[in-house]
Amino acid sequence: MSGGNENHGWRRIMGDDAYAGITGLEVLRAEPGLAEVRLPVTPAVLNGHGIVHGGALFTLADYAAAIAANLLGEPTVGAYASISYLRSVRKGFAVARARTERAGRRLKVQSVEIRDDEGELAAIFQCGSMTVAGKPPA
Repeated sequence: MSGGNENHGWRRIMGDDAYAGITGLEVLRAEPGLAEVRLPVTPAVLNGHGIVHGGALFTLADYAAAIAANLLGEPTVGAYASISYLRSVRKGFAVARARTERAGRRLKVQSVEIRDDEGELAAIFQCGSMTVAGKPPA
């Protein structure tokens, strides 16, 4: 898992997420309430039809949302999520842009757009995360 963003505060909060690393996620932007993460299209993320697996796109969106939410200060974990797949991603990369729509005391609500390498909207992800007790990993 790489990070083009020079502010690696997200890495301290998110820890060494092995699953994100396996999928090849690259953090492009990370700031409180906002995140942008890229998924390179490799054979490892393709399904039997030669398109990016829905689970890989879900992981991409979930990770971007988690960074956006957790950088607001309180450690959070996912509470619910839904995704709508609008078009296939076959080559290049997919980029998730997450935005925290509401940050309450216990619940944060995020929306995420996933676009292909041509800028076409491929999926819409909506989720909520709950504040958890304790501190983020050091």
